[in-house]
Amino acid sequence: MPVLPSAVSVKNLDNILALCLQNDRIAQEKLYRAFFGLFYTVARDYTTDNESLLAIINEAFLKIFLHLKDYDTSKGSFETWSKRILRNQCIDHYRKQKNAIAAIEINDSVSNHIQHNDSQPGNSRDTAYYFSLLPETTGKVCRLFFLEGYAHKEIAAELHITESTSRWHVSEGKKRLQEILKRKYA
Repeated sequence: MPVLPSAVSVKNLDNILALCLQNDRIAQEKLYRAFFGLFYTVARDYTTDNESLLAIINEAFLKIFLHLKDYDTSKGSFETWSKRILRNQCIDHYRKQKNAIAAIEINDSVSNHIQHNDSQPGNSRDTAYYFSLLPETTGKVCRLFFLEGYAHKEIAAELHITESTSRWHVSEGKKRLQEILKRKYA
C-alpha cells in the first residue's frame, strides 16, 4: 500500500480526485497541499533555483489537473503517476535551459569553498548537495541513473543524448564524487 503524504487516506484521495475531475478548486488545493512536500523533494534533485523549482511544481500540477481524466488506477498509484509527470516536467525544464547553462568545472578553487559539515555520507541532503557540485549534465544523468534507477537507454531518450554519452557522464560523475568525498572524509 502506498504511503500517502500529508495524512491523506486512500479513501480521501479518491474523493479528492473525483472532485478535482469536476474542477472543484477546494479539492485541487487540498491535492496540491497534500503532495507539495513530496513534489518539492523530488524536484529539488533537478534544480537548485527556488523560482524554477516552484515553476516546475506548478506546471506539473497544471498538467496533472488537465490530464486527471487519463489517470488509470489499474496501472498504478496516483503518487507514482503524478511523480512521473513531475519528473517529465523537470526534464522538460532542463531541456529548455540546456542551451543557456554552461557546465561548471569543479576545480581546487571551487572545492576550497565547499561548506563542510560533520554529517555522514549517504544522507539525502548530502546526496543532493554532492550532485549539485557536478557539472549540470553530469549531475542530471547521475541523478537519473543512481537515484531514479533509469537505464542508459532511458536517460539517452529523456535528455536527447546517446547511450555512450550517458555512460560517460555516469563514469565521470563517479570519479568526481569519489574525489570530493575523499577530500571531505579523508
